[in-house]
Amino acid sequence: MTTRYTTAKTTLALAMAFAVVFPPAAAAAGVGEPGVPAQLAQIQATLQQLVDLLKPPPPSSDNTTRLLFPFATNQAGLDTALVVSNTGLDSTGTVGIAGPCTFHFFGNNAPSPVTFSSVAPGAQVGMALSVFAPAFQGYVEAVCSFPFAHGFGVLTDMNFKNLAATIPALVILSHRTTSLPESAGQ
Repeated sequence: MTTRYTTAKTTLALAMAFAVVFPPAAAAAGVGEPGVPAQLAQIQATLQQLVDLLKPPPPSSDNTTRLLFPFATNQAGLDTALVVSNTGLDSTGTVGIAGPCTFHFFGNNAPSPVTFSSVAPGAQVGMALSVFAPAFQGYVEAVCSFPFAHGFGVLTDMNFKNLAATIPALVILSHRTTSLPESAGQ
């Protein structure tokens, strides 16, 4: 991403400089054709918009994604598997960054948070509550220090014999307040 961004920005900067140093022939010759300076300003504005679109992602401190798994259990013969994907790698290339992802448990028999140290763009981390949070029942929040985190869960009886239900992970605001209503907007 950085190389592609740097190359594109350099190319656009050179094009902008060329447009300023070598204005259209009519303006350079002093013909005074109306609209030529306006066209030059329009070209410069368009090129600046392109440069702005190619800015790299913000620093990693601004790249936190919070996911909420609204129900998870490892009680009464049930188990839950949770997966988080770093979708910062897609058909357009790598636009995300690697970072840790911490699962926080809220409810009955909640264990200490579980942290996966680094999830690369295009990679996933997963857990079964029977391994990481035995006898837990409640909800789980995943706090990932990378953009574009998305998750999914499956609630099942042991070995997927009779029951399976999906648990979507909701992307929640980075900073929740009581002054704004909550809306997942999904």
